[in-house]
Amino acid sequence: MYLVHRVEEIAVRAGDTRSAIGEFVLRERAHLSDYTIDEIAEACFASKASVTRFAKSLGYNGWRDFIRDFMAEVRYEANHNELVNFDMPFSDGDAAETIVNAIADTHYEAVADTMRILNRGALEKAVRYLRAASAVYVFGVSPNSYLGASFARKLLSVGKPAHVAQDGEFGVISQSLGQKDCALVISYSGNNPQFNPLQHIPALERNRVPIIGITSEGDNYLRRHASCTLTITSHEALFSKIATFATEASIHYLLDVLFACYFARDYERNLSFKLESGRALEKDRHSLLPKR
Repeated sequence: MYLVHRVEEIAVRAGDTRSAIGEFVLRERAHLSDYTIDEIAEACFASKASVTRFAKSLGYNGWRDFIRDFMAEVRYEANHNELVNFDMPFSDGDAAETIVNAIADTHYEAVADTMRILNRGALEKAVRYLRAASAVYVFGVSPNSYLGASFARKLLSVGKPAHVAQDGEFGVISQSLGQKDCALVISYSGNNPQFNPLQHIPALERNRVPIIGITSEGDNYLRRHASCTLTITSHEALFSKIATFATEASIHYLLDVLFACYFARDYERNLSFKLESGRALEKDRHSLLPKR
């Protein structure tokens, strides 16, 4: 999880002077190093001690340590601008053709970036966990649960028991799984252990369930506790965006790659199973086309 995303979480959720400081940091990110602590405190109607506590809440010893890493991240982003704006890929008044091209570019760039940062070793490990599992359970909140449902259906199509944990059942399911099962946990921020689905990680760990994490770049709670992690392209803001176009494209790509690699490990058996089950299902389907 990028530092700017952690600041954005504080700005939205803190509900105290940290929110005002976080908003100032995000608004002035390009020129933040030009401000003194006194100037920031005055602009946010806060004390110098509050500004220091803001930095410490992010794990830093003080403001100087925070500003060093934050500005380094800002400079990196400035030097690696994407071809598209993942947060606002189109603007008010854009023609339909402009929007068509913008969304296509957003998907393309999201998938290209996901492929670039894909850890092949983690992918191999995830495939091994899937193959060894008696059953696979996907944990994620909307819209990640919808993407997970498509992945579970693909696994079912080749005979691998797979399910999506439904809202309200995360707890009972996580308690019931064991080391012969596998949990796939999807969370963009990966950093809210008090909320679903991450609050059930301790139960999965107690039961020694292998955990495949799908989350954003950088350090976060899910990455520290997952058995292996696949990384989502992480250039979308957490909240200030039109929609999760890039995130969903990235997750969908990772899940398709994970399924395809799983399929390929036992290609002939999986293909045979899919074709046989497809023929069996076709017997119950009736064409609506008129006979000639």
